[in-house]
Amino acid sequence: MKNPLRKRIPRELKGEFGKYLVVFLMMVLTIGFVSGFLVADGSMLKAYNDSFDKYNIENGNFRTAEKVYRSQWKDIEASGVKLYENFYIEEELDNGSTMRFFRNREQVNKVCLMKGELPQAKDEIAIDRMYAANNALTVGDTLTGGSHEWKITGLVALSDYSALFQNNNDTMFDSIKFGVAVVTPDGFAQLNQDLLQYDYAWVYDEKPVTEKEEKDRSEDLMKAVGKIVTLEDFTPQYLNQAIRFTGDDMGSDRAMVTVLLVWVVMPVLRWLGSCIVVTSDRVVFRQGVFRKETLSVSLAWLQAVDVEQSLIGRMLHYGTVHISSYELGGLQFDRVPHPHDLESFVRSGSAEPVPSIVKPITNLL
Repeated sequence: MKNPLRKRIPRELKGEFGKYLVVFLMMVLTIGFVSGFLVADGSMLKAYNDSFDKYNIENGNFRTAEKVYRSQWKDIEASGVKLYENFYIEEELDNGSTMRFFRNREQVNKVCLMKGELPQAKDEIAIDRMYAANNALTVGDTLTGGSHEWKITGLVALSDYSALFQNNNDTMFDSIKFGVAVVTPDGFAQLNQDLLQYDYAWVYDEKPVTEKEEKDRSEDLMKAVGKIVTLEDFTPQYLNQAIRFTGDDMGSDRAMVTVLLVWVVMPVLRWLGSCIVVTSDRVVFRQGVFRKETLSVSLAWLQAVDVEQSLIGRMLHYGTVHISSYELGGLQFDRVPHPHDLESFVRSGSAEPVPSIVKPITNLL
């Protein structure tokens, strides 16, 4: 007897060309989108990881109640770190946002100039490019706060603020109400010095190799520094959301899109490679694209055929078909298009193939 499955593909393509065209376009667009995203995400993640050495990003920072004296500085650096001043002042601006001002960095947490130029005069400022975009600011505009007025000369990215977290305990960053900026030393000196925050960044002399080693060393350093100065805050790099959030977010997006690709493409491939064929003496279920799996049920041993449809299934014309057999027990075919047609074919012994979206067969007994 000729194999009734042999003519299934030509018949399917001819009978439902529109459906297969839509499926083909969906797969092409999905694969193109996901592939493009993964390539772009990989490039961005590499650039992010390379930035740690390129811009000499800190291994952590701490804030003290008073300025660290020279003798205290030496005692802290004796713990195996290089210390850098990273003082800042926060002031409210006239647009209702808060700006954190830094002196331009040249040794640690270096500034990446995105557009324009760095400030040269005390009334000039370079602001974070995300803050600028969200507040409709650009090079040449004027920023005001109280009695101060600055001309925006550049848009920058501060390497230790890849995400604009004002406080490390915040659940989400806010690049509308909070921004960071760099000014000249003279421009920094004209700010309200009563608001000066004594923040220090450190870089390990020998960087930790593992995450556990990094955690252990940061805990030891916190204890050592706490014996020398009064700490107001202590944030190692691995806990610093302003530094780590972007990299973690890109990594999670990559995993999510990869899973999406599997969820979209694999079910379609299973659907294309699955069919149920009813002959005059048996029901044949075949599944697989690269590895075929075939199950055959004799009509002579058939007990019952039942159809189960949800509300959505009735609207979209699909459902679950249950076939009970003395031979194999209870079999379930899920998400079958036009399930009542299959039921009729089984009862009448027709030899027409019925394509279906079918999960791996589940023995119900």
